[in-house]
Amino acid sequence: MEAGAIKKWRYKLIRLTVYMLIEIYEKDQFTWNCHKYDPPTYLHQPGYVLLLNDYVNNLKNEGKAFGTIQTYGIVSRQFLEYLEKKNIQAIADIQLITVSLFIPAISSQYQPTSMRTVLSALRSFLRFVKKKNLIMGDLSHAIPGSFGRKTLIVPTITPKEEQKLLSSVDRNTPSGKRNYAMLLLALRTGLRSIDISNLQLINIHWKANTIEIVQEKTDTPLVLPLLTEVGNAIADYILNGRPYSQLPYIFLRSQAPYCKLAGRSSCYGISRKIMKDAGIRQDNGDQRGFHCLRHSLAARLLPEETPLPIISSILGHRNKDSTKVYLSTDLAHLRACALSLQGIEVTQEELL
Repeated sequence: MEAGAIKKWRYKLIRLTVYMLIEIYEKDQFTWNCHKYDPPTYLHQPGYVLLLNDYVNNLKNEGKAFGTIQTYGIVSRQFLEYLEKKNIQAIADIQLITVSLFIPAISSQYQPTSMRTVLSALRSFLRFVKKKNLIMGDLSHAIPGSFGRKTLIVPTITPKEEQKLLSSVDRNTPSGKRNYAMLLLALRTGLRSIDISNLQLINIHWKANTIEIVQEKTDTPLVLPLLTEVGNAIADYILNGRPYSQLPYIFLRSQAPYCKLAGRSSCYGISRKIMKDAGIRQDNGDQRGFHCLRHSLAARLLPEETPLPIISSILGHRNKDSTKVYLSTDLAHLRACALSLQGIEVTQEELL
């Protein structure tokens, strides 16, 4: 707030409150409505606006995934905003020091684990600008190769914790039926939270027993088996818990207005509540989102000697190497690979 900026969610909340007050003042009543979010204007320099649009179109032409285009576009826009604040009116006027100072400035808006993606996005944008001959040198050299990178420990849950999660949900309430179905989807299919919240009625093929979607992150099709347990939970919610609505989405808010769940944030709130009720992953720094359950699915498949390409297909990875990170969860096979110290003699010399 001191910097004159607020979070998007806070802006939307204040905006909704203003709409409510205006309607109450004018009509002495308030009706629940979904007010479309109109993002504020960010860039003012016409040349920067054209450059950003050109860069985003280039990403599309290269066949980048929707999530990548969205993230890289946001970071590039933030960099151009930074240039405007520094009164740099032309892209040709930026220097290495400008890029170097932008990195710590932008880091306050992102988690440390996200900065690797931010740096990749900035590097991509600067290489695009260089390719267009809009700057003299390659300013991407000012971007460090890593940003506080740490060894990744993949968070997972144990089978015992899984049972605690499932038993902690009250399936007698509409919201409980919804949360239970979403929880099973994350546990049994490994779907990302954004794909769970975007799931539509037409994505469930009951006769073929499949779930067929186009993934939000990679913009690629994914077909998964509709397991009996998962299908029954979804059907129970649709028939006995879902509010009446003509919206195509399966999972809706449990209170008026009965609209679509707000993507990752709503899924995280649901997952965090379930884990709190189950009493697991409550230490500081523990991940409590559905993505932890996605990791757990891969961790269960590896000990069963499921090939990495199969796991990669189930999780919907575009890059098959992305699945290798889960190898660290297969402790049984890691122990089998460990070398013993037998045959390596260790002697102790006396101190003089």
